[in-house]
Parts: sequence; C-alpha cells; structure tokens
Amino acid sequence: MSGTLLGLAPHTDSLARLASTPFLAQLKERDLAKNKIWSATLLDGETGILSIGGTIAKEFEEAKIRGEIELKHLGDPLVTTDWVDEQVNAKLTFLIPPDASWDKHFKWTEVQGAAGWWTALMKGVWINGAKILKNQPVIFDINTPFILAPPIAARRFYESIGGTKRLPPPYDNFFAFPCLNRANIALEIGGWNFPTMHGEGTSADALYGPAGGRFSLGKMADGTGYCVGSVVETRMGLKEQGMDSGMKNMWVLGEPFFRGLGVVFDVDGGRVGVRTY
Repeated sequence: MSGTLLGLAPHTDSLARLASTPFLAQLKERDLAKNKIWSATLLDGETGILSIGGTIAKEFEEAKIRGEIELKHLGDPLVTTDWVDEQVNAKLTFLIPPDASWDKHFKWTEVQGAAGWWTALMKGVWINGAKILKNQPVIFDINTPFILAPPIAARRFYESIGGTKRLPPPYDNFFAFPCLNRANIALEIGGWNFPTMHGEGTSADALYGPAGGRFSLGKMADGTGYCVGSVVETRMGLKEQGMDSGMKNMWVLGEPFFRGLGVVFDVDGGRVGVRTY
C-alpha cells in the first residue's frame, strides 16, 4: 500500500508523517489486535472488506460451506438447522483446524525493495498456461485503479494475447483486445498461480461485469468488438527526474488484482500473503 489507507504501509522512521506509534502497534499494545496484520479483498467493483488484526479466511470458508450444504439439501424436510450447523462445523474443522496457525491458509512472499512500500517479487506472469514473464518487481496498492506494467513487460504481455493493439495517443498507455478472446491470466506469487484476471469470470461477471471478462475495463465503443485491458503501460521512473524513485521496471498491482483474492499484509513478518476467495 502507498500508506494513504489508515497509515498501514510498512513503518519506517525516515518516512513516517507522524511521530506517534504506528496504528497497528497501538492496537496490539491495547490488546485490540492479536497480530500486526491487516487484509483486504474486493468483492466486486464497488464493495470490499478491510480486516485489521486478522483475516476473513475462516468466515469465508464457513459461509461457502454453509451455502453449499443448504443448497444441496434445499427442500428436504428432514434437514434441520442443528444438522446443518453440525455439518458445517465438521467440514470447517477439517479445512481449518482450530489449532492451525492463521498463516497456513495463505501463500507468502517476502517484502523487499524500497522502504515504506509493500513491494515484493512476482515470480511469473502466465497467459493461457504459458509463462511469458518472470521475476517482476511489484508494489501492492489497492488505491490504483489499474494494474500498471513497465513498457517492455506491457508489450510482452499484450503480444501474448492474440489480436491486441495499442490505442492511439493520448491514450497510448492502454491496449485493446478482442472482447471474445477470453485470455486466462494468472500471476505467480508465493509459488502459486492466482487467476486474478481469469477470462471467463463468474456468472455475476457475465451478467453485470464489462464485456471481455475480469481482464476488461469495458468496450472501446459499441460495435467495435474490442475491449480495453486493465493492464496499463506505465512510464514511471523512466524520465530523468524519476530515475532515483525506484519505480523503474516496477509493476503496481492495483484494484483488479484484489478482486476475489484475500491479500494479507504481515507487518512484523515483512511479508505479503495471498489466497483465493
């Protein structure tokens, strides 16, 4: 994160805006948070969940299991609320044992790079099952509305999707692709491929989302058959005045990355964890 959200960026004395104790440290000192962690996930284009001091992994799994059981036995007169609760608790205990550490349910990558930012190494970018980029430095920032990629990486990314084209100036940071070309895109973090921009999306995406699936920002124009991709070329750190910013060749994993994923930030551990919701 860039630090604008409740001061939850990694704390460094040299970059701190206030002399007070960091927010998460204050919560832990007052026993209001067991761990100095926080997590974020976006449910759709408008709503999301921010958890301070914990994650929603257990609550999510419980809701998912309960929904599956109730749907499977819908209309069965022999099924009671107590029976459903027993089934839910049994399956939840198997998936998330009570004595298991909270961090076992995430894939982790260590924070590295510029101080004061949640930066890490993305081991790979996969398109339709092929690894087209590897070892890309990234910043996690939910405040950014796109996924930003440096020029060489952006070109390589779109060259791997058939029929793409760069938009003309002044929108030449954006690329368009055939809306019916549902590319399956996964980002490799913590040794796991996360289908954060899977072309097919969910049934809700099909009904309410933009044409082109989760990877799309929407159609270029009606009748064109082309959609604008959510991976946008960035030129940060390329100009002379930005050479020392540390942003050259850096990806920014913004809002599209957080959709459908649980992303947890461990302050003491200096790491970022990701899991699918």
